[in-house]
Amino acid sequence: MRHITRIFLLAILAIGGSSAALAQGAAPAGSVPKMKIAIVDILAFREQIGELKVRYDKLQTEFATVYREMESMQGTLAAQEKTLNENTTLTPQQAAKLQNDFEAGKREYQRKLEDAQEMVRRREKEETEAIYEKLSKFLEQYCIGKGITSVYDARRLQETGVVVYVAGQANITEDLVKEYNKANPMPAAKP
Repeated sequence: MRHITRIFLLAILAIGGSSAALAQGAAPAGSVPKMKIAIVDILAFREQIGELKVRYDKLQTEFATVYREMESMQGTLAAQEKTLNENTTLTPQQAAKLQNDFEAGKREYQRKLEDAQEMVRRREKEETEAIYEKLSKFLEQYCIGKGITSVYDARRLQETGVVVYVAGQANITEDLVKEYNKANPMPAAKP
C-alpha cells in the first residue's frame, strides 16, 4: 500500500511538473514566486531549544517515579512469563495461580500505562504549549526573513518515505535553534 501511495504521489508530481512546463509556454498571468523549501527536525527542539529542554527535564524528573514503577512491573511480568514458559515442575494448581497472577498483572500494567501516558500528555501540553506557540511564530518570522516558502518536518518525511532526497543545506534546524535561543535566552543557572 505504501508503495502504491508513493507511486501515486510521484505521478501527481510528474503531472504537475508537466503542467508547469506547459504553462511556462503560455503568457503568465503574474509573477510566480520561486519556491524555497526547508526541513526542520522538530524532535530536536526538545533538547536544543533552551526553554523546552528545561520543561522536558522538569517533566522527566516529575515522572521518574512512575517510570521506575512501570519498569518494575515489566520486570515482574517478564519473570512470571519466563517461569510459566520454562518451568515444568509447577503443579497444575501452581501454574493456574501463576497464570492468573500474570494475567491480572498485565491488566494492571496496561491500565497504569494508559493512565500514565494520559497524565504525561496532559502535563507536557501544560508545560510546553505556550513555548511551542511562541516557537511557531518565531519560525514563521524566520522563514519570512530567509525567503522560505515551505517547511517540512524531517522525521515525518523520513517515516513516510515520500521524499527521496533532500540536500543537507535544506535542513534549517541548527540555524533556527541558534537564532531562537539567541532571541530567547535562558537565565543563567544559580550556583
